[in-house]
Amino acid sequence: MMIARKSFLIVISQFIIQFIGWIGLVIIAKLWGGFAPEALGTIGFAMSFLALFNIVADLGFRGAHVKRVSEGQDLGTCIGTYAAIKLILTGLMVTIIVTAIFIWKNVFQQGFTDATTESMIFVFIIYYIFSNLSSIAIITFTGTREIVKRELPDIFGKVVKLPLIILVALAGVGTAGISPLVEWPHFLQPLQQLIANHAASSLAITYVINAMVLFFIGLWLLRKYPIKRPNWGMFKSYFSFALPMMTLSFFSIISINVDKLMIGYFWTSVEVGYYFTVQRILGVITILYIGVNTVLFPTLSEYHSYNNFEKIKKTTHLAERYISMVMIPPIVIIIIFANPIIGIMLSNAFLPAAPVLIILAIYAFILGLRAPYGSLISGINRPSIAAKIGITICITNISLNYLFIPKWGLLSNFGINGPTGAATATVISCIVGFFGMRIMAKKLTGIKLLQSHTPRHITAGVIMAVILYCLNFLFPLIRWYHILGSAGVGLAIYLGVLFITQEFKKEDLIFFLGLLHPKEMFKYVSSELRKKPK
Repeated sequence: MMIARKSFLIVISQFIIQFIGWIGLVIIAKLWGGFAPEALGTIGFAMSFLALFNIVADLGFRGAHVKRVSEGQDLGTCIGTYAAIKLILTGLMVTIIVTAIFIWKNVFQQGFTDATTESMIFVFIIYYIFSNLSSIAIITFTGTREIVKRELPDIFGKVVKLPLIILVALAGVGTAGISPLVEWPHFLQPLQQLIANHAASSLAITYVINAMVLFFIGLWLLRKYPIKRPNWGMFKSYFSFALPMMTLSFFSIISINVDKLMIGYFWTSVEVGYYFTVQRILGVITILYIGVNTVLFPTLSEYHSYNNFEKIKKTTHLAERYISMVMIPPIVIIIIFANPIIGIMLSNAFLPAAPVLIILAIYAFILGLRAPYGSLISGINRPSIAAKIGITICITNISLNYLFIPKWGLLSNFGINGPTGAATATVISCIVGFFGMRIMAKKLTGIKLLQSHTPRHITAGVIMAVILYCLNFLFPLIRWYHILGSAGVGLAIYLGVLFITQEFKKEDLIFFLGLLHPKEMFKYVSSELRKKPK
């Protein structure tokens, strides 16, 4: 129950974070209209471009820190070692970027255009510096499984960011002829004009401020923790775990960002905006498996330190079952009502992204089912195997992106290219990882490859989808509360089918009610905040 409560707390906090972020997207979409996809695409492209350089700032040491802390190694030495590593690698990352810009401008005599304007690059350099340094606290709290402290900085960051996004949106867009929604006081009009004339850059600055808040709140929560001088033995321990993950880290970051870069290269920043925005919407779904996985990895790592393989297998299967059970209803809603969701929740300017939303919803489900097995392999200290599978996934994804994204892409005759092609490539590569992770997990621990739970959940989801699809002809979705009403009806249908097939039992109901019990959650939150670091 404690694993579930910690996971559920992550889900709650991430839902709050995603909801606040979604409000920001809606405001930008509604007030900036047709300029919104272009602006968001510019930001998405710039972030993805710099993320390639940011590979240097991690190199697998994040997972090494979680692993060593969760094993019970000396906490002060672990924090000191990880902090030193992050400072060195972040400094190296900045040096490489600045050197690359200098060579690009002065040796190759090239400039920056569209999403790669020089000002945008330097804005996001600052963003990545604070983002990397904030991980010293955040990843430490992941390793100690102090979920409240892990999530608080992100919540504060988004709470600060939202009013700033509203301010930027209300300023209008000078280059697109979008006037301010309200007239600003005379003494603030110079600021309004400055923001309006640099709308995309101003929006990018809100990301930087969010990262700064994340860093300072995390630092404040870490203030009472022991921080000792790193020693060579601990560094070698970190390096031994991170070494097989370095290549994976390299390919993973390229894989995660190459789709947006290729869309921007072969298409325009508008198409990048469609893809980038849809990925943000799907964050509401992915929070479930992220929440479970965040707690699962250090927990399985702890079980492995006691050689308790039976508990490892049982916990992995239980995590997979609940991820499957909970993810299917929202995914069905997205697939059936993709157009109304985008039109109502964002604006009609984003409607071309509806097929992308559907495809990436399927990807989110496959990734959710794959995630516990990735945690199992890493948790039993076999990062080299996880790295090999991850590299295979990444190479597959990069290759398919190149084949599917261009206008002349392999599937362009079927209307699959651009953002849709990127989404298709993502799904196929995820399926490769889905089977790879399971097969290797079975070889390492003897865990069952397939359970009967997920097919039952999928069957219930299909029945839910058919009924909702038919009801949509009788009662078209026009307002946001219509979507909520349909979601409620669909959930009732889904649970009813699971109950009939005996997949949802009394103990499951008790389990979920226990998670939702506010008194128990409050007790856990308050106890963690009062807990003194060891």
